[in-house]
Amino acid sequence: VEIIDNRKGNRTFKSDLVEVVAGEVTSIELYPKVNNGNQIKLFKENDKWKVESEGKKYNADQALAGQLISSLNNMKPKSVAATNKDRWEQFEVTDSLGTRVKLFNNTSLLTDVIIGKFSFAQPRNMTSYVRLLDDKEVYGVEGMLGMSFNRNLNSFRDRTIIKSNKTDWTKLTFSYPADSSFVLEKLGDDWMIGEMEADSASVVEYFNKIASLSDGSFSEEKPVNQPTHSLTIEGNNMMQKVQITGYFIDDENFIMESNQNPGAYFNSKTSAEKVFVS
Repeated sequence: VEIIDNRKGNRTFKSDLVEVVAGEVTSIELYPKVNNGNQIKLFKENDKWKVESEGKKYNADQALAGQLISSLNNMKPKSVAATNKDRWEQFEVTDSLGTRVKLFNNTSLLTDVIIGKFSFAQPRNMTSYVRLLDDKEVYGVEGMLGMSFNRNLNSFRDRTIIKSNKTDWTKLTFSYPADSSFVLEKLGDDWMIGEMEADSASVVEYFNKIASLSDGSFSEEKPVNQPTHSLTIEGNNMMQKVQITGYFIDDENFIMESNQNPGAYFNSKTSAEKVFVS
């Protein structure tokens, strides 16, 4: 029957490997190869995604979980690469060589899949090899799935330093060492520093740099010294006040924390120079 149907153009293998409803997924467990197979867990807490590994918990990139689920749902087998376990190692779909991904609805396991290596058949035609844990078959699917799932902990974290609507801003207070502090405030249509009118082009350029600022240079340790810099942004339309606190350590290390991403510390001289302007 399979041979006859195949001649008619019908597939003899699965057309979908994963079919889950994104809203039903409450946690994602990953065992990335780059993390030596140690678990990284994304889970919902008070309707917010968190990420946890080896006892450390952080805010997660809120869009990432949905992207991972969508990537699995969109896997469409275009070939069967192997039909027995003798070739699992060749396609890196064993527990030790692949990246295992499990989706849960509370304690119910929705899917369990191992993502193996990828190959280039021709330019712009990439194939990833995957296996459902309980199946012997290895499937070739389009794309480079490993880049989405085979990542370290920091790749899943929330990188937000500032995410705010700049059109609502009315007052920025810069607190610096010595006597270099100042306030940039909007009066009517003009931005003022004390009684001096600020250069409008410079203000616009600065706002564009920091209104949607993110960084992946995380620091694991909270600074032990007292803050040396701070920026407070206030505005209209009941906007959430933005508070950035800076700790100058030395010429190469400048740590920042943001009230928009509690618990995260960023060691980035580049971002600090964007935020704490003179």
